[in-house]
Amino acid sequence: MSDAGRPEDSMSRRGFSTTAMTGTALLLAMGVALPLVFHGFPLGGRIFLPMHLPTFVAGLVLGPLAGLIVGVGSPLLSALITGRPPVFYMVPMVFELATYGVVSGLLRPSIESALTRARLRSGFSTRARPSTAGIVLSLLCAMVAGRAVWLAVVVWMAPVIGIQARTPAVALAALGAGWIGAAAQLVLIPAIIRAIERLRNP
Repeated sequence: MSDAGRPEDSMSRRGFSTTAMTGTALLLAMGVALPLVFHGFPLGGRIFLPMHLPTFVAGLVLGPLAGLIVGVGSPLLSALITGRPPVFYMVPMVFELATYGVVSGLLRPSIESALTRARLRSGFSTRARPSTAGIVLSLLCAMVAGRAVWLAVVVWMAPVIGIQARTPAVALAALGAGWIGAAAQLVLIPAIIRAIERLRNP
């Protein structure tokens, strides 16, 4: 699939297209609905991180603006509709998910362009589909950036609301609880994105 067929390229030429708006709205709805399913299991939300998946898909498929909208909107709408997450968790989640959506959306085109140039230097055809490596590398970088932002916001907020003691250690422990979800995302998200893009560009 050439870069010209990517949804975010059409968005950059014509603004936020109707297709992109529809996809963003659908992923935003999933960002609210998926946690309801996983919260039915003990620690299901903290372990499997269901709100992250639509945000990453939005950023990687539709670009940074869609990633930002889904990342910010999912925890806000979820808190308004379901009461979850509570404010102390919601605020850092907004920053974390916004970072996921924006960073993944910004990095994927750059990383895939670099991989394409590397293939050209190696003598491979430019008509070949971009490798899954571009998605995985973008995903990994966004994960690191988002978790760093989450940790910074939690540590900053803690003394403001009076829970200063051992906050960095507790926050790091909370991050560690999501390693299963992060590993699952690294497997599932590239497969989901490839399936979406095969449907759009057979």
